[in-house]
Amino acid sequence: MTVLHSFTRIYYLYFSKKSKSYKKLVTVLGYCPRNIRLYQQAFLHNSHSEKIPGIQESANNERLEYLGDAVLDLIIAELLFKKFPFKGEGFLTEMRSKSVSRQMLSTIAFNMGLQDHLVFSKSIRKNHSAVRGMAGNALEALIGAIYLDRGYAFTKRFVKQKIVTPYLDFDELKDITVNFKSLLNQYAQKEKKELEFKVLNPESEKKITTYSIAVCIDGIEISTARGKSKKVAQQIASEKACELLKLLPAA
Repeated sequence: MTVLHSFTRIYYLYFSKKSKSYKKLVTVLGYCPRNIRLYQQAFLHNSHSEKIPGIQESANNERLEYLGDAVLDLIIAELLFKKFPFKGEGFLTEMRSKSVSRQMLSTIAFNMGLQDHLVFSKSIRKNHSAVRGMAGNALEALIGAIYLDRGYAFTKRFVKQKIVTPYLDFDELKDITVNFKSLLNQYAQKEKKELEFKVLNPESEKKITTYSIAVCIDGIEISTARGKSKKVAQQIASEKACELLKLLPAA
């Protein structure tokens, strides 16, 4: 039996309907998946798939993570839009950013027990921070899998029932202020580095309705983001930079 066939067989048995792992997954989801392969892919980290001959890179959960990220953003944006009918774009954008931040998603994923379903390289197992990050990414990939398996309306109900209701209190979250730009400034001062926020929009663009901002440290671009105002774009870009620089406290 080839390595590929052996892996496929083991992975299939891991998610077979008679296995404990499948039953635990059904408990987490609250329903039985139609296309189990989508859920298999949602939990397969690239650190594992890249080391298996015959497994394409696209077989890991990165593509589903990309899709799930967009679907989750839309669902949270819609819920916030209805929850706060008199709040402006800046407030809604900041609330969405806080709701789907890496730190928040990693915490939610661990509370849901998604780390128990992850398949990744054994060399990472002792890196608890990395595992938390992978769990958060797997949560997004899982949402992508649910969307493809059941559609948008079903996915929105899942997010409301399994994520928002038990783990996200929007009223409480709106009072929590995380100034990522301030965190970056503190880091730059401590490490004696030059921090710069660059507006990437062309100067010829007279009527700018959306700003594109880049965070640069010692002249090197770290992250970029877009927003209806410079302040919003800087905050989002700063959060991304803080994540990459590992400046955020463990969730």
